[in-house]
Amino acid sequence: MRPRLVVWDCDGVLVDTERLVVGLEAEWITALGWELTPPDVAARFLGRSAAHMEAEIERHLGRAVPPGWYDRLRTASHDRFRAELTPVDGVVDVLDRLDAAGVAMCVASSSDHDRLRLVLGLTSLYDRFGGSIHSAYDVPRGKPAPDLFLHAAREAGVAPVDCVVIEDSVPGVTGGVAAGMRVLGFAGGLMPAEQLRAAGAETFDHLREVPARLGV
Repeated sequence: MRPRLVVWDCDGVLVDTERLVVGLEAEWITALGWELTPPDVAARFLGRSAAHMEAEIERHLGRAVPPGWYDRLRTASHDRFRAELTPVDGVVDVLDRLDAAGVAMCVASSSDHDRLRLVLGLTSLYDRFGGSIHSAYDVPRGKPAPDLFLHAAREAGVAPVDCVVIEDSVPGVTGGVAAGMRVLGFAGGLMPAEQLRAAGAETFDHLREVPARLGV
């Protein structure tokens, strides 16, 4: 059944940020004293907010991170985005097809609005969503809580049962399922398909599969 609203995650689904940043984050966290590999970072922090990541680092280390640490990491990651960031393969064609079919769309991301403006702007995707861009910082609880997805549905005036979420992380899938929405899990990124399925997603490997999954 065709949805009334498609709720897109951003990082790893619309824009290929995650492949660029997990290695950088692993290096910076390891330098603080917590040795993590890029797969460790993906498993622990994919789909979660920066505030969650920083709190977990401090909990593990038993001390606060140095003043300005996250701001410096953010600057380094943004420099990498400006140099290398691209849309996820196939996403522009999918957005064009959904637009042509009259399917409403929005973004629901763990990133803050400044980062969303940057990464979606760099890839010429920001204006595609007509201001319907929602951040975990807009709600009391981010993913894996359902708050962000329910907020996105309310803003669009659409019942959760009429929404489809497109996600690539276990926290995102968990939040979408908890919100009562159908969730498609993109297994072409950093999260294994079996983990997405275990969280309740219908998995797919390439974005070109999305229109058919949505009946468009």
